Amino acid sequence: MNKTFETTQELIGKYINQHLWSDINPIGKIVGIKSKTTVLVKRVSAGQNKARMEFVVGGFSGHCINNYNQEYDFTESDEIIEVRLSKSYLKYNKISDHPIHYYDYNF
Repeated sequence: MNKTFETTQELIGKYINQHLWSDINPIGKIVGIKSKTTVLVKRVSAGQNKARMEFVVGGFSGHCINNYNQEYDFTESDEIIEVRLSKSYLKYNKISDHPIHYYDYNF
């Protein structure tokens, strides 16, 4: 079984986001290709949530009624890391056109 993922020039400028159950965190922006399976990624981080979250009684401690209204500003650092793309890596890390950060307040 082939477990590798072959990189192409179309990946440059796209973002890698880590999907962990119901939360999503930005990893970085693809800025270069090193080999068939390795890309160079500039780290991206999310700032504070700009939306005011509203909670009502329910769940363990409360229920967030506007969970999908989250807004973040993203900043790119100068740190560049190498990421080896494979089918198993892309199971929990997705390539997207923009960075995504989502925290599930209702978990």
